[in-house]
Amino acid sequence: MKKYLSPYFWGLLICGTAAVLMLAGCASKNAGGASAIQRKAVSGFKKIAVAPFQAVTSDDPDAGFVQCPVCKTTFRTSVFTGTPEKKIEELFLKGMASSKHYSLVPSEYVQRVYKRVSNVSSGESQLEILTEVGKEVGADGIIAGYLFYYTERKGFDYSVEKPASVAFCIHLISVEDGVPVWKGVFDKTQKSLMENIFDIIPFIKGGGKWVTVETLSQEGIEKILQDLPDMKGDS
Repeated sequence: MKKYLSPYFWGLLICGTAAVLMLAGCASKNAGGASAIQRKAVSGFKKIAVAPFQAVTSDDPDAGFVQCPVCKTTFRTSVFTGTPEKKIEELFLKGMASSKHYSLVPSEYVQRVYKRVSNVSSGESQLEILTEVGKEVGADGIIAGYLFYYTERKGFDYSVEKPASVAFCIHLISVEDGVPVWKGVFDKTQKSLMENIFDIIPFIKGGGKWVTVETLSQEGIEKILQDLPDMKGDS
């Protein structure tokens, strides 16, 4: 069976060259596929609700793609067990806790309201349900996250048969008018530096190892939070 050799020694060689470090610094923002699109000013948002993150997969085992319930963008999908979307949600909430600008509605309260509203909202779109939940909990904006792809690495720190891979997106929706105002996307399969020389920053932070899918997810959450409007209290 084919194995991916560790990129460790390649990393040492690349780290020793200033030119490569400069290139990596220029490309580090978009490494891993994180992106953010701000479609409307959110400077007036103070109170934010975070809806329970959802797993979006297909009932057809042969289907390789699904649509995001909010933006209808197509994402690759996989079959996964357990509730990894809850882990992604926990990582996001932990990161949001450091915000100097937003006040979070208690997640337990949001979860109860979301469950009740979604159970009685037959025929309503996901966007309509989220907007209704946001209004009921008194939020200015509501965040919704969707996990599409989640596979653990097969192998060890320095040698793998299959690397970790994850794909998810996170939306911020205006409760006042139900308009999505921002989204962050992370869709990444870890690659060796021989395959992606611009991925040097996460490579160094990971100690030159093939990371687990949880570590890869943490990288994605960090990238998305960096682009979330007003996350650091900027006006």
